[in-house]
Amino acid sequence: MLKKPINFKILILVQHVLAAFVAFALVFVFAGTSIIISGAKGDYSYTLYESDRNRAYEDSYLFNNILGNNLADVIRLIAIRSQLETAGEYDSEKTIDVTAYVNRGTTLPGDYVTAVYTVADLLKWAQSGFTYETRNFTEEESRSFLSERTTYTHLKNNLMSGGMNSYLSSGLSDNSVAFTVSGNSIPSGGTHNILVSRYQTTDGRNIEDLVSNWEEYSLLCSNVEEAAKTLLYNFEEYGKLLSYYGYQSSNLRYYISRTINGSTSVYTNISELSGETTGIDIKSVFEAYGRYIYYCPYELKYETNTLIKENVVRSFLKTYSYAYPDQIKVYVAVDTIGYPCSDDFYQGKSSFTKYMPYRTQILILCFVAAFIYILLFIITLKSPLVVSGSSIKTEIACLKNIIIMAVPLGAFVMASVLTQMSYMKMIRLENFPVYAALGAFVFNVGFLGLIYGIADKVKEKSLWKDSILRMLIIGAKNLILTTTDNGNVIIRTWIPYIFFVVINLCLFKIGLAGIVIAAFLDILIGIYLYRQNLDRDSIIKVIERIKNGDVKSKVDVSSLHSDNIALAEAVNSIGEGIEKAVDTSMKDEKLKADLITNVSHDIKTPLTSIINYVDLIKREDIGNERVIEYVNILDQKSQKLKKLTEDLVEASKISSGNISIELSKIDFVELINQTIGEFFEKFEKSGLTPIFKANEKNISIVADARHLWRVLENLFNNTCKYAFPGTRVYLEMYTAEDKEGKKKAFFSIKNISAKELNVSAEELTKKFIRGDESRTTEGSGLGLSIAKNLTIAQGGTFDIRLDGDLFKVIIGFDIAE
Repeated sequence: MLKKPINFKILILVQHVLAAFVAFALVFVFAGTSIIISGAKGDYSYTLYESDRNRAYEDSYLFNNILGNNLADVIRLIAIRSQLETAGEYDSEKTIDVTAYVNRGTTLPGDYVTAVYTVADLLKWAQSGFTYETRNFTEEESRSFLSERTTYTHLKNNLMSGGMNSYLSSGLSDNSVAFTVSGNSIPSGGTHNILVSRYQTTDGRNIEDLVSNWEEYSLLCSNVEEAAKTLLYNFEEYGKLLSYYGYQSSNLRYYISRTINGSTSVYTNISELSGETTGIDIKSVFEAYGRYIYYCPYELKYETNTLIKENVVRSFLKTYSYAYPDQIKVYVAVDTIGYPCSDDFYQGKSSFTKYMPYRTQILILCFVAAFIYILLFIITLKSPLVVSGSSIKTEIACLKNIIIMAVPLGAFVMASVLTQMSYMKMIRLENFPVYAALGAFVFNVGFLGLIYGIADKVKEKSLWKDSILRMLIIGAKNLILTTTDNGNVIIRTWIPYIFFVVINLCLFKIGLAGIVIAAFLDILIGIYLYRQNLDRDSIIKVIERIKNGDVKSKVDVSSLHSDNIALAEAVNSIGEGIEKAVDTSMKDEKLKADLITNVSHDIKTPLTSIINYVDLIKREDIGNERVIEYVNILDQKSQKLKKLTEDLVEASKISSGNISIELSKIDFVELINQTIGEFFEKFEKSGLTPIFKANEKNISIVADARHLWRVLENLFNNTCKYAFPGTRVYLEMYTAEDKEGKKKAFFSIKNISAKELNVSAEELTKKFIRGDESRTTEGSGLGLSIAKNLTIAQGGTFDIRLDGDLFKVIIGFDIAE
């Protein structure tokens, strides 16, 4: 298998880098044509024009577009300030004529119905919300609720230039006259929506005190609500714009004065010009900042060193004509001397200097990189092998590379969606070149892996050989061949089926008679299939009984049909064979148990004599110390052999089922306490400390008292023999439900083993298995086996768990009802 040379690894890496650079360059050039700049009202998208490449920033379209947006914002700000301020400061007690305010873009009639509130009351009312109550009125109740007279407002001077300045006229002091007129009709009864008056007018009246009919009431309520909500919206915008266009936060400087009925108001963010300006050449002050605009419509003057046209400024002012009479002066400038504030003008300059000088050079480098990429692609594609030979299937290799290619494409789609959803602050456009470079690098890894991988498999002639499609086709071919090899099954299944289908089709073409015949044949086939399945069902039932241990169960062959008879006879033969094997196994087990019992009995007789004579010798007065030692050894070994013989006989009886079980009700807690008492000396001799805990004082179980004592004796003896001296032995009894939901009593005994346990829990319960592999301790190796078998014979459970040197036995019995 040829491997990838080092130089090809470098060439492929260079291609990845070139692809990333091409993507970076293209997106950089694209991003240079559209940049995102944060302004007063959020993010704005601006276009960089190629014609600005050789211009200074202040002469560019970018600068003038930013200036145009700022100019529109400032004109909007002054219009709002005129609604909320007095003498250049916010005035919460300033009065608002709601009808004139709502109709500030139109001309009001000479006499109109209105209500006058303070700015603070309208703002608080809009913030808390407008509440209406639906009430039913009779004519008498309507006349009592509404005023008998309607209060009208008349503007003395409503002839200001501009044609739509009723709002400006309403704001002049002593320019309105209120008078009342008797209602010319009786207000009707019925259901009406009544506005809950949270606040009163400046003269302490409610809306119903100003009108004499329901039409005027509804219209005035609507005007109050609209004026309050609009004023609240303007108030929120007022705070943002005023803060953004502060002298310390914006490079834009403005000074706008307006004269209404001989009174001049000034709005500026330059503190030196907010007071008396006598002797100050305001125009020179703004020219000194750098770029400026001066506009005075009544003097027909417009001066600027920007690209902003007079008609642009006029259109901005016309939008808010209700706030700008003809007698205004507008001074706007941008402090281009170092741009002291980090505003949108500063951001624009940074983006302009970042993109404009390098766009052409980067575009040229982009084409060079693309040419080198194509050249390297051709060179590597013609090489003997680009990537190392692989045993990966063709489709899997292709899919892997396609997934790699899809990752950056998916990220691009997601970024585009988020951009369209106006999450502009989350995904900054100026960062797109870096994102594009990373995406192109990843995409190129997948692309080249796909192309070069396919090319290499073509060169190795393994494209089709390693294909999953080829494997599937070969597998299908082998399946067909294997199927057709079973000729007997094919003939007995498919040929009759095809023949049956053909007969049906032919009968259908005959007409109604053929359909009836076909239906009759179909019923016969259905009956045949039913009988076949019924036969198989009876065979399956016998197989289930044999599986559950009834090996003598037989299938009645006389009621079966066709090949089901052969199947049934085979099942009967299997049952007979299992029965013979079981009988043979049972005879072998009985013979083995009898052999052990008889041999043990034969050993027991001479062993008893040996023990008795050893006992007689021990009673004699023997002066030889060595003879005494030998006698003691004989005594120990004979006793051990006796114990082994007894255990062997007992184990044989248990395994052969030759024991009698007499179940009774036993106090399990009391039995454990008695056993602990009897083994107390052994525990002390072995240096062990028993600790017994029971969650109940009395727990009664169903077991055989004699055999249960034998189980506990074996467990306690096992602990005394094999537990580590000087440790505690934990004995615990508790009640719990088993897996079948039956309540049981469980007793556990756990200790630390003195010797390393190198056997599993299952092996410890086998015959002649001891934890002490050196077999230097007492014991036959049958204790745990006997204990487990006796426990199970009484209907209990026996479980051994090992955790390192921790040895734990858990036995469980049914709780007595």
